[in-house]
Amino acid sequence: MKFQTVNELREAYLKFFESKGHLRLPSAPLVPQNDPSLLLINSGMAPLKPYFTGAITPPSKRVTTCQKCIRTPDIERVGKTARHGTYFEMLGNFSFGDYFKKEACSWAWEFVTKVIEIPLEKLYVTIYEGDNEAEEIWVNHVGVPRERISRLGKADNFWEHGTGPCGPCSEIYYDRGKEFGCDSPDCKVGCDCDRYVEFWNLVFTQFDKDEEGNYTPLPNPNIDTGMGLERLAVICQGVDNLFEVDTVADILSAIAKKAGIKYKDNEKSDVSLRVIADHIRGTTFMIGDGVTPSNEGRGYVLRRLLRRAARHGKLLGINEPFLADIAKVVINCNKDAYPDLIEKENYILKVISHEEERFNQTIESGLEMLRKLIHTRAITAMHAFNLYDTYGFPFDLTKEILLENNLYVDEEEFNKLMNEQRERARNARNDDSSWNNTGDIDTRREEESPAHARAHSATHLLQAALRKILGDHVFQKGSFVGEDRLRFDFSHFEAMTAEQLKQVEEEVNKNILSAIPSDVSQKPIEEAKKMGAMALFGEKYGDVVRVVKFGDVSTELCSGRHVENTGNIGLFHINSEAGSAAGIRRIDATVGLGVLEIISDLKKELDNTASHYQNEVKELKKEIKNTKSVNFTTPTETTKEINGIFVSTLKLDTSDVDVLKQASDSVKDKNLTSVVAVGGNDDEGVKFVVAATDGAVSKGIHSGNIMREIVKVCGGNGGGKPTFAQGGAEDASKIQEALDKVFELVK
Repeated sequence: MKFQTVNELREAYLKFFESKGHLRLPSAPLVPQNDPSLLLINSGMAPLKPYFTGAITPPSKRVTTCQKCIRTPDIERVGKTARHGTYFEMLGNFSFGDYFKKEACSWAWEFVTKVIEIPLEKLYVTIYEGDNEAEEIWVNHVGVPRERISRLGKADNFWEHGTGPCGPCSEIYYDRGKEFGCDSPDCKVGCDCDRYVEFWNLVFTQFDKDEEGNYTPLPNPNIDTGMGLERLAVICQGVDNLFEVDTVADILSAIAKKAGIKYKDNEKSDVSLRVIADHIRGTTFMIGDGVTPSNEGRGYVLRRLLRRAARHGKLLGINEPFLADIAKVVINCNKDAYPDLIEKENYILKVISHEEERFNQTIESGLEMLRKLIHTRAITAMHAFNLYDTYGFPFDLTKEILLENNLYVDEEEFNKLMNEQRERARNARNDDSSWNNTGDIDTRREEESPAHARAHSATHLLQAALRKILGDHVFQKGSFVGEDRLRFDFSHFEAMTAEQLKQVEEEVNKNILSAIPSDVSQKPIEEAKKMGAMALFGEKYGDVVRVVKFGDVSTELCSGRHVENTGNIGLFHINSEAGSAAGIRRIDATVGLGVLEIISDLKKELDNTASHYQNEVKELKKEIKNTKSVNFTTPTETTKEINGIFVSTLKLDTSDVDVLKQASDSVKDKNLTSVVAVGGNDDEGVKFVVAATDGAVSKGIHSGNIMREIVKVCGGNGGGKPTFAQGGAEDASKIQEALDKVFELVK
């Protein structure tokens, strides 16, 4: 057989159908676009549903794709069987009202027998039991022997999903040989054993089913085919299962090397190796398409796969984080077909490492608790809920471990407890109606006024600054642009520090003040990517895209309105940073005139605060003075009457002049003719005050003259008016000597 590697088979298929007039489209992201009916893309035709329904005109009536897919209903069987996996690629060729059964069957047979050269004796065909037309095409037009065609019932060979477009199927099977069979004499195509493998399903969408169950022929029937790439590779490479095809085997080998074991040495270890290999493929592509770990929706699917992989790593004896290293192998194996994996490699590895570290922090406590519960052989739904609520231990993992020990838990009761918890959380949550979350990869569009243009351009500068300060794992996960205000959701795993926020704000304002001109142009998508243009995760773009560039700072794909140069933004201010969802942070910021309002408000607040502070200082000073007030009738006061003048001296343990003055006033007021000298000292130094009443002054007393003389005793200086004087000195040991000199001077 030809074209044996996965990458060769993929390219051979797409090239073949291009030669038949089909337009090759890239794989759509695993996150459905505008399709709430799906959690994740699970088939080749899922992203093309709008073309089949006529809601959107297809770019061509003939299309071929290789679509990334995730399916998890059989997750517990992954690793235990030869054909179950959560991640796979689906090859497909599609006709939207163009060719039909004859061409679909002919080209399928041509590709299988002529291009990849599968031996004819290995091939079988099935048709829907009532589809005589298909049988005649296979026999008379394609040349398949009638004895190699089997008719199967509606459950196997008729595709329908409720009401709407539907139709019969025809499938191509490969005979792997008797050694893969069940040894039953009735073993044939359609048997549940592993001998006959269905690898290509051709769906002939030719009816419209109504609510009464009537099947009306469609005027323009469609073709929808699907062939599992890995399943085809199993056939072409002659290996036992999808885990042994080249690209998956490389991943499995890397895991085995990390664990220090060999594949096929131990069946229990082999199961773990296969689980990890499958799950790390799926998680790598999911993260690359913008899914982040969470406890809801597709984020929970991702978290479940990562944590199952981490746990099976522990079962293999791998106790340190290892999944990011294995993801590197996944990226390397698929980089040619999916070059965006290289572009997003750092981000993918950081998400995986962060989630594995979080799991490792909680897993041991949860496992220990679960081991104790298993020992009791009596586990309730409440036990399982507490494991989840307290230790973050996934319920699916609890079920899986219990099943390994032949134990079960009431899932219905567990779900009831979970719903009650969600209801409590909803009741406690205060929604901000003015800033509703736009959701995972959604951008709310507002009327594009100049104010909106400033905010919109600021988001570009903000993303560039975040990637510079935090790292290139940062990608936009949603945004809101208002008048002079913006909200920006981005991928990051922890709260930003005050210093990081300061650096980001400064970086944005630096680029604003640089007045960088905007450069808006239309470019082919590949040229834009070479320019380094940032795109939204999972966003679908056409062949020609609009590129918005601000110098060397920012280059993004964007259809919004922007400023002519960054200087028009004015100013940028971060109001807040907080968590938005698991692995997603949110910045609320203001730009332009809005920042001036913030500055004005801050100035008013500062002025009010300063005024309030000054008043508080005054009050505190009063309190201090009151506290320091002295009862001056104490014995420390010395009073003598000299020539009809009452002379008093007082020594205090403070150099506060206000307090000294208060003391002199208190004593002076007791007599109409008096002079008072007060001295004091503390850590601040030595101070004196002298005060005289008018009566004392009329008898020749001059406070300033007295002060000049007494401070000389302590090595200081001073002076003043007849009624009041003050001075300072150095030698505190002579304060009393200086005060005693007052009596001599008055005499």
